[in-house]
Amino acid sequence: MVKFAKYLNVHLVPEWRPAYCNYKKLKKDLKKIKNQLGTGCRRQNSLRRVYHSPSNKVISVHHKSSDRFGSRLDLVETEFLEPLNAAQAQNEKQFFARLDSELNKVNEFYKGKEKEFMRHAEILDMQMQTLLELNDAAEKKSVDPLAESKRDSEERKPLLTRQSSIDVMDSVPLTTEMLFQTVSNHRSMANIPEKDQLSTLLSSQLGDIEARSSPECGYDFNSRRNAQVSLSTQPPGLIINALQHTTNEDVMHRVKNTAKDVMDQAEDVGSFIAKIRQSERMLRDAFIEFYRGLGLLKSYSMLNTLAFTKILKKYDKVTERGAYSTYMRTVDNSYFHTSDRVNSLIAWVESMFADHFANGDRHRARKSLRPRQAKSPHRITFFLGLFSGCSLALVVAYIAVLHVLFQSLTPEEQTARIASYMQSVFPIFSMTALLILHMYMYGWNLYLWRRTRINYAFIFEFAPGTELCYRKVLLVCTGLTVVLGVGLLGHITAQLNESPAVDLIPLGVVLTLLILLFCPLNICFRSSRLFFLNCMFRIICSPYYEVVLADFFLGDQLCSQVPVLRNIEYVICYYIGGHFLSENGDICLNNARFKEISYIISVLPYWWRLMQCGRRYRDEGSKSHIANGGKYLSAMLAVIIRTFYGRNETMFWTVSYIAASTFATFYQIYWDLVIDWGLLRKKSTNKWLRDNLILEDHHYIYFISMGVNILLRFPWVLSVTHFQFGGLDPHFTDFFLAALEIFRRGHWNFYRLENEHLNNVGHYRAVKTVPLPFDHKESGRDHQRISVCGSKLCCCVDKSGFKQPSCNLELLKLERRMP
Repeated sequence: MVKFAKYLNVHLVPEWRPAYCNYKKLKKDLKKIKNQLGTGCRRQNSLRRVYHSPSNKVISVHHKSSDRFGSRLDLVETEFLEPLNAAQAQNEKQFFARLDSELNKVNEFYKGKEKEFMRHAEILDMQMQTLLELNDAAEKKSVDPLAESKRDSEERKPLLTRQSSIDVMDSVPLTTEMLFQTVSNHRSMANIPEKDQLSTLLSSQLGDIEARSSPECGYDFNSRRNAQVSLSTQPPGLIINALQHTTNEDVMHRVKNTAKDVMDQAEDVGSFIAKIRQSERMLRDAFIEFYRGLGLLKSYSMLNTLAFTKILKKYDKVTERGAYSTYMRTVDNSYFHTSDRVNSLIAWVESMFADHFANGDRHRARKSLRPRQAKSPHRITFFLGLFSGCSLALVVAYIAVLHVLFQSLTPEEQTARIASYMQSVFPIFSMTALLILHMYMYGWNLYLWRRTRINYAFIFEFAPGTELCYRKVLLVCTGLTVVLGVGLLGHITAQLNESPAVDLIPLGVVLTLLILLFCPLNICFRSSRLFFLNCMFRIICSPYYEVVLADFFLGDQLCSQVPVLRNIEYVICYYIGGHFLSENGDICLNNARFKEISYIISVLPYWWRLMQCGRRYRDEGSKSHIANGGKYLSAMLAVIIRTFYGRNETMFWTVSYIAASTFATFYQIYWDLVIDWGLLRKKSTNKWLRDNLILEDHHYIYFISMGVNILLRFPWVLSVTHFQFGGLDPHFTDFFLAALEIFRRGHWNFYRLENEHLNNVGHYRAVKTVPLPFDHKESGRDHQRISVCGSKLCCCVDKSGFKQPSCNLELLKLERRMP
């Protein structure tokens, strides 16, 4: 049976971890109580168990009010009713003080998140109403607002009051099921004015939720169910409008103004309809993400209730006092447990999505709204093992054939054959090997991120259900390793048989990789391949596209693949020029134009990252992006000076090369450790690290990792000293150093995403901020502006009233500035 501490750690929302009940610390406090009591201090009469006598209360839970930051908080405080000896008092009072603190923390966090979702629901409602207004205009192929104003006013009521009679799925709680089954109750209120409906709903149905959790209210096990039934009998539109204290007239006034502004600025029907379709897609994504956030908040409430239940049962088991029933009465009456607003919002979203995005098909709507779990069938594990065994067998066979080949040659022939091999096909095979090695490192990263609960899928903004687990990545890696092994073994075997055009075999390996990458068929994880290609396209065109984390993360990976990019140039020259027929690669390597293009290729990854930093500075205005761009600019200068040093190794260029490389290296080391990893904080609670650590029990790992990263930043020293590993060919030396750089990059990836994940945890950022299509402004018609709608929602609006696609960047900028 899995312990609850592990169960909680697996199922909690990683970004909300600090807001959960700290079950681990409560267990430590309970262990102190257990050690203090011992076996001799237990009550002698085991038949007298207060746990089975609820009439004898040992604790009393009081409610008190506290004013903090201008808001009134309802806090709980526990008091012991029976005397405790001095040894017991300290530990048990500490336990209940922490328990009270955790309950207050959970309550306040839940209230804050619930208010945020309610504000977001109001915004989505107005967005949907505006979209419906524009859809009606598009269907009539008219953008004249006067024609729209002649419509019946009853048809333009807020969308939330348009009740759907589709039944809610069985797995939804009783409250949301009843919410849509009682259509007759909604119809019975049709003759009552809307203002009276709202006031009645506010006063009699919702009431003051805090009053239900007050100590004066006796505990009733059916109280929550009764409250749910009364709330669920109201239509979702009235519930949300009442909770938000927003009148229908105010909502419709803003909707009409927005729709009229959009239609006034429409140039022609075709472009107008295209923008409406784009708005539909944006709003659909917003509803899906909003629904996901509601599910997370509902899970948060359930897990915390279970945590309090478990820890109180353990307390009663240790002390035999019977505090469980008294304290759980308070937990059950707490706001996070009694509030049913989240369930009502879930039902509302399902109804809205089914009506407007699924043609009334509730099953299809639920399938689209609920996050799809990425499947890892058993055949993945089977083929992973099969390809791993085949790869190992091919390596052994390659070594055996190579040994046979060398035994049949004289020493002079061996030297000539090795030199020819290194200058002809080795760059091609090494390029493929480096790419596969980088993929192995990425698979290792995924495994570590999963073990440490780093939400990489959310950070990279992968579509739900499309992210690859480490097994799938390793499956691709081992499959490509088999392809590479077959190519190596086939090439050396063909050389033994002196087959013609033997160098076409390495080309076949490269073409296999390209076919797998660009294959349009839905095989070999097509969604992930398309995601990669889209990121590559945005990197190449970085000044003209917005930059998200996946883009600059992949850009950093390319900075570690400079040798691979240079080898791509060699492959093109070697085969298109027809030099593979004579097996002479020196023609390409010694060509002056080839060398010039190679220098440009060496600078390209740093140039792309520099352009990304410039674009992010333009969009977000943070000067840190200028400093980050300086890092890549210094690396570009070091590469350029290295080029001149290679042509003319005079004292001037030697000193310039050492100075530029040293400056760029220390710049990169500082940025790696301090900015990207967030370490070396002198005043941190973890000396010279940071306050929050994923590997909190293994501080030494961070210091070892910093040392490894610093050491692997100095491979350029070998080129200055002309160091060679024994009698190895320079091509092999370059391959070895490139492999070390890929290892460093894979090592860097883990801590970079750890720091990003902890930043999300610090801001409780577990749901993506999706840009919305329309701007509902109160007044003014600025053509180009940014407005804040609700909590941390913004929109970049063009002159036609539609938000621009670059809205994501403005969202991130405002999110950083807002508390």
